[in-house]
Amino acid sequence: MMQINTATPPSPYWPAGWSVDAFSVVDRMMPEFHPSDTVTKYPLRYLRYWFIRHLLEAHARKLGRPIDVLEVGVDRGQMLAFMDPSPERKIPSIASRWHAVDVKADEAQLLALGYSGYTSFNVDGSAKPPLERQYDAMIFLHLLEHLHAPEACLAAFLPFLKDDGIMTGGSPTMPKLFADLGYEKRLAKNAGNFGHVSVISPERIEQFADTHGLKVAFLSGSFLARNNGKAIENSSAWLRLNVAFGSLFPSLGSEVYFSLSR
Repeated sequence: MMQINTATPPSPYWPAGWSVDAFSVVDRMMPEFHPSDTVTKYPLRYLRYWFIRHLLEAHARKLGRPIDVLEVGVDRGQMLAFMDPSPERKIPSIASRWHAVDVKADEAQLLALGYSGYTSFNVDGSAKPPLERQYDAMIFLHLLEHLHAPEACLAAFLPFLKDDGIMTGGSPTMPKLFADLGYEKRLAKNAGNFGHVSVISPERIEQFADTHGLKVAFLSGSFLARNNGKAIENSSAWLRLNVAFGSLFPSLGSEVYFSLSR
């Protein structure tokens, strides 16, 4: 039977009211990824996984069945770890499959973590991904800012999204005006190997959605001030305060998270 976090509210428009129970996974599943953050109960760095987990759970609830998930740009598998799969199965009960796409990843490690499969593919461009099926949900988490052509990447995967599917993701953000005034060019010029080269503003996400006939079902900033490993990150009220700020001022919320639907 599919089990979904019933604390997820029916409306996604005020994430500061979402359940923070998912953070219970941090000290059990996540220490190998960011050890300095896992000494606190609610590390704000992990909001990136928290937003996506809630959006996926809400979509599985909407469809009334386990969803087929595609994660593009998986790094070491942190997103799946935060989903807290049960000992009996390696992927969460809301998912029927969880496929990974990355230009270079440790396939054996990903399969051991519970990924259903892995496809090696350079996502920075408009080439057609070598996929064989469509998916209920796609994740582009802290990937788009590393791409010179983020819109082309999203568009290339769009044919593999089911008609009732969602594209979710998140990236560092700032107001579009700052990028237009030259910040993005300076960012790309000074970027190291796989550094940040694109500014993903809320306006840029909305423009992509409008261009491709998608609806912005959810869009929110993340936090105002992150204090990695500090005692204040033991406070759920501090987390909620930061998320509330991000919801009210998406382009000023340090990171932006979204869900796009057809």
